[in-house]
Amino acid sequence: MDLTKDYEKLYNHWLQEFQQLDLTILTQEMFYDYTQIVTQINNYQVETNDILKEQLLKSYKDNITFLFNDFLKIRKVKTINSALALKEIDLDKVIEAEKLLFQNLIGAIKGYKKIKAIAIYEEEEKLKSTNLIVPKEDKTAEKHQSDESISQEELTKYKILDEEINYILVRFLKRSPPLVGIDLINYGPFEKEDIVNLPLKNAKILIYEKFAEEIELS
Repeated sequence: MDLTKDYEKLYNHWLQEFQQLDLTILTQEMFYDYTQIVTQINNYQVETNDILKEQLLKSYKDNITFLFNDFLKIRKVKTINSALALKEIDLDKVIEAEKLLFQNLIGAIKGYKKIKAIAIYEEEEKLKSTNLIVPKEDKTAEKHQSDESISQEELTKYKILDEEINYILVRFLKRSPPLVGIDLINYGPFEKEDIVNLPLKNAKILIYEKFAEEIELS
């Protein structure tokens, strides 16, 4: 074991990682080599009672352990930042732990953005529905109370319907993969111009993503 050579190898990689914005290449094999270097140095013992050698060895152990841990921390921050920015990285040039971290973060972020967009779309649809059932003002108090009662009944009706599984007809604008509806029924795959009766919530997602359009029945 060459302490100086092993230390310089890790130090140069750490320095390169520190200086550049993108992740450096770190294969699983390289990672294993570094862990072996750190482990061997930390387990190495001076055979003679030489205080100077012991102090020098301790310094090597402390420095190389710090370098390795800091090296991994820098890479972790870069991986997280790339995922937050939805910036692709070469998954063949990172270790398995970094690959898993990146893929999980990307999936979570994309899923969050998709759900957020759908929630906004559904809120807009609810506002449109509410605007359609707003009662008109009338001159008499009796008529006004009657309108309020009807409006409340309509709102209650919409609330009940929203809790049930409603279906709407949609026309597909392009090819689409199969999906599982909220009614747990398998639908698809679909071709362009296919007309299908789908659960409302599934249809809203397809409409929002421009895969389909609603067919309004007059």
